[in-house]
Order: sequence, then structure tokens, then C-alpha cells
Amino acid sequence: MTPVTHTQIAATPIRLGVAAIAGWSSYLLGLARRGLTPWTIASDIGRYYEVLTDTTPPSWAHAWPVPLRWPLANLRDCSAPDAADRETVPTLLLPPQAGTHSCIVDHSPGRSQIDALRAGGLTRLHCLEWTPASAATDSASIDEHLAVIADAVAHLGGQVNIMGDSQGGWLGTIYTALHPEAVHTLTVAGTPIDFHAEQPALAALAHAPTGAATSVVDLFYDTARASGLPSTDPIGEIERAMALLGALDDPDEVSRMEAERRWFTWRQEIPAAFREWIIRHLFIRNELVAGTLEAEGAVVDLSKITCPLHLIAGRSDMIATPTQVTTLADHVSTPPSEIVAMIADTGHIGLFIGRRALTDVWTPFARSLAAVS
Repeated sequence: MTPVTHTQIAATPIRLGVAAIAGWSSYLLGLARRGLTPWTIASDIGRYYEVLTDTTPPSWAHAWPVPLRWPLANLRDCSAPDAADRETVPTLLLPPQAGTHSCIVDHSPGRSQIDALRAGGLTRLHCLEWTPASAATDSASIDEHLAVIADAVAHLGGQVNIMGDSQGGWLGTIYTALHPEAVHTLTVAGTPIDFHAEQPALAALAHAPTGAATSVVDLFYDTARASGLPSTDPIGEIERAMALLGALDDPDEVSRMEAERRWFTWRQEIPAAFREWIIRHLFIRNELVAGTLEAEGAVVDLSKITCPLHLIAGRSDMIATPTQVTTLADHVSTPPSEIVAMIADTGHIGLFIGRRALTDVWTPFARSLAAVS
């Protein structure tokens, strides 16, 4: 739901050109290897169309059990059988709640953040799964989302490690500021905390009338969704289509990309009232770092956060730049010696499903967190 920046706009022609050249070059080379026949071309067209028009919902790579359900979410138990004997403090993973499926954290075999965390020894692990908005939940507020987290924490024993990805990071940060006693450690990954840092367009909207500013963000979001392109990175969808073209001679790679595309193109509505709250209070007014945000009848004071803090960002992430993530360290009361910042050489989505990030960032991180949990 982040508007495009000047940098993204300027880079668009280059990105499209590189993607088109790479996609067509790879396809023609593969076609030459397989033999240029009418049947081969017809088969490629059919497979390409099949993948691009696939509307199968994304799904979890593993059938994690669901011990708790709410109208807004499910709680999935991703723990190992002997987890209770290995970790005193459980970990609660908060996926993004931004119009996408929560299974991004367990995307596919070999591309699962949950698997990477378990491989590092973080095995007493639970994850929220946000459900699509319905008539019953369309008016759900920030307080109702926080209540889901509170219920999950109570179910897990009253104190947890909170780990929030993207939008899940600022939701976890808000909960931690309001309930510091319930959070053993806080991890924020790929999360905009200062929404206006390195986002001049959003900063400018803060000075416009609220109604007009909200309409601008809404217009961008609705236009992107109506066109069938992801609002966070519409050009990325075209790049992925070109990459698919170049992979048509590799059935296994096409199957992997098909599963990946299901997640990218899936549209999951979030409650309208919650979306309006996000746009008004975070995107436009930037109230989280301004110290004026209110939830649960209180001001969200980031200085109330005193637990160990882990900040993880992608170096080339234009959705949540490293500065937008690491700025949280300037607002909390956690001792500097207990704040760790990691900048991975990846973009936004790659931070959560990239093979290198999973192996080099998440598994070692889980190993260190499990040692204190």
C-alpha cells in the first residue's frame, strides 16, 4: 500500500527494458535447444497463458495445526514436537496484513521463513494467519487487531518473542509499546517505522488536507488493484512475467514460479476501517514516530519498549528502506548494547523468501534468539 517513489518511477524504463531483454533472450535460447516447431511454440503459449491466468489461492507449504481462531485471524502452531523442552519463551510470528496471504512466511519448500527459523533452533514457534475481510470484520479497528495478538500471547503463556514482517512489524511494535511486560524480545523486519523517511511524496501529503491526502493514497491503491497489479510493486509483476517467459524450457522452474506468482497476484481484502486507519495515522500523519498515535485508549509511546531489539532490513528494499526500519532504535529505551541491526543484500520480498536471506540471515538469527529463549 506504499505509493511509488521518485526513484522507482525513474528506474521503471530500465527495469522494464532489462526484464524484456532477459526474458526474450532466455526464451529464444531455450526454444533453439528444444527445436523450433509449431507444436513447441503452441505448447509454450498454452503453458505461459495457464500460469499467468491461474487463480488458485496460495497455500501454506506445511499443514500447520490451528489451535485458535478469531474472525480476523487464525493461530498456526509451527512448533517442533519437542519444542517445549528446548525453549522457555515461545515466538509469535506476525506476517504482513496488507492485502496478501500470510503464507508468505511458509511460501514453498526451500522458500520458507518458518523452516529457516526452525533450522536455527527456534522451534517453539507460532504464526498468525490473517483472514480475508468479511461483512462481519470490515469495521475491525486497530484495537481489535491488537486484541488478537493479546489473545495469542495469553494462549502461549503470557510472554513471547514477537517477530513482525513488513506491516506485521509495526503492529508488533505498537503491541510491544502498549504491553512491554508481555514481550521478551522484539524483531522488526522490512518494516516502515518512520513512514516519511526517504519518502518525500508521503511527507508532502502530511501537509495537505487529510481528506485530500487520503483520497490520493486510496486512488493509487485502488487503481493498482483494478489493473491487476500489486500496489507495492506493479513493475515487479511485469518483471516476473518476463522471467517466466525465459524459464519455459525448465518445467520445474516454471512450477516453482507458478507457486510464487499465486502469492504475488492473490488479492485478500483487509478490513476497510483498518485500512483507513493505516492510511490516515501512519502513511499520512506518521504518528508512530511522532508520538501522537493512539490505540487501546492510550498514546503509543515507543520509549516504553525496553526489551532486546532486532532490526532487519533489505539493502535494496524500496518498500521499507533500511533507514525506515532502523529508525526505531532512536525511539526506544532498549540499551544500545541490546539493539542489533542487520542489513541483508536483498529487496523487500527477497528478505522473506529469498534463499540467500533465509540461509544467511534467518537461520543464524534464529540460532542466536533460541539461545536466549
